[in-house]
Amino acid sequence: MPRRTTGTTAQAGLYVRELRRSLRNNSGAFGYSVMITSTMAMLSSIEGSPRPTHIVLFLLGAVASFALIEAVATRAFTRSLEDEDTAVIALGASLNLFSIAGGVGVAAGLAVLLPETASWLLAPFAASVTYVLVTAVEMAVARRIEERRRVE
Repeated sequence: MPRRTTGTTAQAGLYVRELRRSLRNNSGAFGYSVMITSTMAMLSSIEGSPRPTHIVLFLLGAVASFALIEAVATRAFTRSLEDEDTAVIALGASLNLFSIAGGVGVAAGLAVLLPETASWLLAPFAASVTYVLVTAVEMAVARRIEERRRVE
């Protein structure tokens, strides 16, 4: 005899599905937000409070990095970015500590080495590039783990 689901069970199932969708759609943005906010805090700690010009340079550096990476990844915007399996995204996002720390670490190193104005432009650029490149490694590791789970 088939098992009947109650309204509460159906609602819980719906909630879990939507929670998964939320995680799939937001995990990359969450990791990037943590990284870029921490990069701003790190630069502020090393260079002092940013002036308005520094903030503009910071946002230009961060945005330019994504524009460049997307242009390369999509072959000058002629290819789409494919959706990823939810399990791979969840596992890969759990590894974001490495990409976040890498991005902030690169920014800190540049802030120490470069003149102040250059730091505000190049540190967020390099942090963003580092974050995306290391996230790709994290996702590749997650994909391999998920492939092995499915084989076993």
